[in-house]
Amino acid sequence: MNKSRLLLFFMIMLNLQGLRAQEIMLKADRMKGEKRRGENYQILRGNVMFEQSGSVVTCDEAEYNTVKEELEGFGNVRITSSEGAVVTGNRLFFDNKNKTARVDGNVTLRDKNMVLTTPWIIYHTDTRIGYYGAGGKIVDDELTLTSRTGSYNPSLSMLYFRYNVVLTHPDYVVKTDTLQYSNKTGNTWFYSFTEIQSDENTILCNYGNYNTKTGQSYFTRNAALINKENTIRADTLSYNRNSGIGHAYGRLWVKDTAQNISIFGNRGYYDKNRKYTRVMGNTLARKQEKNGDSLMLKADTFVYVADTTNQKRHLHAFHRTSLWRTDFSGTADSLTYKVDDSVFNLYGKPVLWNENTRLNADTMRIFIANSRIRLMHMRQKSFIAMREDTAHFSQISGSDMDNYFTPENKLKTIRVKGDGKSVYYIKEKDSAVTSANAVQYNNMQIDLDSNRVSGIRFYGNPSGTLYPMSDFPQEQKILPGFVWDEMNRPRASAFKSPFPIPPLPARYTVSSAPQKPTGRKKTKG
Repeated sequence: MNKSRLLLFFMIMLNLQGLRAQEIMLKADRMKGEKRRGENYQILRGNVMFEQSGSVVTCDEAEYNTVKEELEGFGNVRITSSEGAVVTGNRLFFDNKNKTARVDGNVTLRDKNMVLTTPWIIYHTDTRIGYYGAGGKIVDDELTLTSRTGSYNPSLSMLYFRYNVVLTHPDYVVKTDTLQYSNKTGNTWFYSFTEIQSDENTILCNYGNYNTKTGQSYFTRNAALINKENTIRADTLSYNRNSGIGHAYGRLWVKDTAQNISIFGNRGYYDKNRKYTRVMGNTLARKQEKNGDSLMLKADTFVYVADTTNQKRHLHAFHRTSLWRTDFSGTADSLTYKVDDSVFNLYGKPVLWNENTRLNADTMRIFIANSRIRLMHMRQKSFIAMREDTAHFSQISGSDMDNYFTPENKLKTIRVKGDGKSVYYIKEKDSAVTSANAVQYNNMQIDLDSNRVSGIRFYGNPSGTLYPMSDFPQEQKILPGFVWDEMNRPRASAFKSPFPIPPLPARYTVSSAPQKPTGRKKTKG
């Protein structure tokens, strides 16, 4: 953004500085002296002109009070600076003692391609500060700026606009109540609610600045960046337009509107060119699903990135990762969620809980379609434990497992690949456990009904023994690798939004209210 042309309407006033403490040499077609109320006047008619410090002032008529050193000019007032800038209006008032000059009536300032229109302009020749106060409009090749008041302090190289400020640029529109610009540093400051709109996004803040030379911006006090796909809210947002790198600090909230994914945190990093977002500190991610369920995630760090080739989005969670939904929950060291394909990959001792079943392996892959778990791959050191009662746990171990689920997301079929062992207990409906089966096998398929074994198929040469409970050896009750650590099972209470999101003005329809974990009421986590 280049505001250098905004200075030009004040530059003509700077040339009036030479008017102070100087005798005004007046020219006109007709001149006469006149005494009014004991004071001497010079009355000038036709082609009135005087020149001061390279600026030429002309008008149709003028009256000059030689005692008060005040000049009033009327009709076709025109001031031309040595640089070629021209101010026109209907009336000129110049006070040499008080060091002020004012042009009134349909005032226009033109310089090259820049035009300012305003009812009046005032310039203080002692402080060199010029301003307008009845509304002004500045138009040039690149931008249009309107405001109720505007001023310029040349000693500070500072422009200051207030009240209903609207700056329209080919790339964006700025709407604010107060805008300040330093020609020396290129900094623009916003001191009240500000809205910056472009084709790409809308930026909101209550305080901020933007450097026209470096492209660096800083927005704070309920800052927001909104576009068709994403919303970013934070206490403070900083962004470099030239590099495409941004940072966020304090109560950060990122929402992918298209995918209904929200990420909370305290710090963030954004790379526009790489389509890369990183969120850290007190993090929480929420995926709102079509059936009203919410998939919740926690981790030390979240990375949200779009593949530049196919534009598919991936959510990565690193270190101390946990997840929760009404029908399952789990933990892992890290996790990758392919958003567009609804595929989860869990790494680093992942554990998944489904009703009264615990599943773990070296790695897991979960396929979800229409909010349903369709398939789960478990690879290397796979283990499933199912609680039958407070004292007995059916167990399945093997190298790899493929697990299939019912439409209600209950475990339905388990296919075990590679050498494995199992212990499963048999009971009649809701009665106590009556017997136990210990089996070794190469490959096996177990079918479940309401979390009970309804059928088993062995492949290869299985070996096993069915024991009455009274004869079941104690050493075979627990298989190597068995763990039942329900105290580590994630609960819904751990996934509440870490902080509320301040509301935006009513005209913005972004749903920013904090939400609690939600889900189907028929199942329990």
